[in-house]
Amino acid sequence: MKKSLLVFTILFLFWCQGMAQVQVTHLVLFKLKTGIDKKDVRFEKAKAALRELPKKIPFIADWSAGENFSIRSIAYDFGLHVVFDSKKDLQNYLVHPAHVESANLWKEIADWNIVDFEDGSE
Repeated sequence: MKKSLLVFTILFLFWCQGMAQVQVTHLVLFKLKTGIDKKDVRFEKAKAALRELPKKIPFIADWSAGENFSIRSIAYDFGLHVVFDSKKDLQNYLVHPAHVESANLWKEIADWNIVDFEDGSE
């Protein structure tokens, strides 16, 4: 009986490990367009809208964003790091009205690059 329980427990743990979801990371790097600087009111408005997203979108698992302080010429002006529990949550985020509104504000003032990846996948 003890062996059966041990085998069951081990198999159950392996099954649970296989069922563990890999989180999804969404990174965005923003570069202000020519003629736009960090003192522009539109930049402040875009940052404010972005910072509201975690309050408006409950399926964001983790979130951080910030203004670049590096003086290197290759540096971007602002960065965003968002973590989701699934690709489905990322897809829902991309079409969420609060995200669409924020993205539209950024489109006016910046170009950006993104990368979406599963954490731990190589």
